[in-house]
Amino acid sequence: MKNCSVISMSKVYESEDFYRPFLNMNYVDCTDITGVNCYVDADAVGVLRERMVNAHLEGVHFIDSGNFHYLTYLFLERIEYDFALVLIDKHPDCKTPMFEEMLSCGGWIRNAFMSFTHLKHVYMIGMDESLLEELDDLGQYKNKVFVDKDMSAIDKESLPIYISIDKDALSSLVLTTNWDQGVMTLEELDECLDVIVSGHEIIGIDICGEPDIFDAPSALSKSDSVNSHLLSFLSE
Repeated sequence: MKNCSVISMSKVYESEDFYRPFLNMNYVDCTDITGVNCYVDADAVGVLRERMVNAHLEGVHFIDSGNFHYLTYLFLERIEYDFALVLIDKHPDCKTPMFEEMLSCGGWIRNAFMSFTHLKHVYMIGMDESLLEELDDLGQYKNKVFVDKDMSAIDKESLPIYISIDKDALSSLVLTTNWDQGVMTLEELDECLDVIVSGHEIIGIDICGEPDIFDAPSALSKSDSVNSHLLSFLSE
């Protein structure tokens, strides 16, 4: 994965350094766009598409905090062949949104199933099982989702895979995000990614889960360190 991009939505990346040694990294400043926090309307989506045009699908993309996880949708809409999505996240992100006409950080997978016929399967890793009832919001698409605890389901997948990582799947001992967090260690995340990347054709990868811009410097430093680790790991 040689193409890398940073989609800055909240200015949090201005306090991080992981991307600075990579002179060819595409830095996309979207901090001036209003109405994009958690929910995004059609007008703002159009602006985001224009800004992200040079963030190539085939690469590693950092997409700010979990509030902007819906940006994955804007990468998935570019895929013109059958594929599977691997979601590493504490949350299923498939709830029916309060405003159904809007794309949201908590319901973008539901939108993806409804909009993209090429999306055939979603594999969820690191999900809080107490949130399983949210899968009911997927309706007819629920049977295309697999909560994969031991990677056995993914091992059988023959389609190309897009990977979306929300760092809130990681334990708070590893880093701090602006959402409630899971229990995964960084070593466990590495193991999951190694299995997926080594055994499948990878279309692209995105990573969210930054802390709040106003969090303590230690939170920003830990997130920066994890980003640096993941960028190095996935760019090999």
